[in-house]
Amino acid sequence: MIEIDASFIAIFIIVWILVFVLSRVFFNPLRKIMEEREDKVKGRQEAFRESTEVYEKTVYEIEERLKSARILSEQTKDNLKHEALKERERMLEDISTEYRNQVEKAQQELEKQTASLRRELSAEAESLAERIEQKLLE
Repeated sequence: MIEIDASFIAIFIIVWILVFVLSRVFFNPLRKIMEEREDKVKGRQEAFRESTEVYEKTVYEIEERLKSARILSEQTKDNLKHEALKERERMLEDISTEYRNQVEKAQQELEKQTASLRRELSAEAESLAERIEQKLLE
């Protein structure tokens, strides 16, 4: 059988005292530091994940706003083009109407002047005919 002597018990007690002292002085503080680091890493990973989610959400919202703004700007552009074309048509119609009115006025003025000139010419022709007739009779 195994004989246990006093040195074995002394070594056993010394080993347990070393385990206890090393645990208190070295292993427990080391374990505590490692747990703190692990907690910090987990916290940073969680913060990174949350900030990544916020970033992705913000990017998505910005992209949606840009899409809406593009659509709105295209609609506004189309509306402005349509209004400009309507205004152009209206202006052309106004100009055309004004031109027709001026042409009609000019024609009326020409007709008045033509009638006036015909009367003058007719009067002069009669006057000339009378002078010729008088000269022939003389």
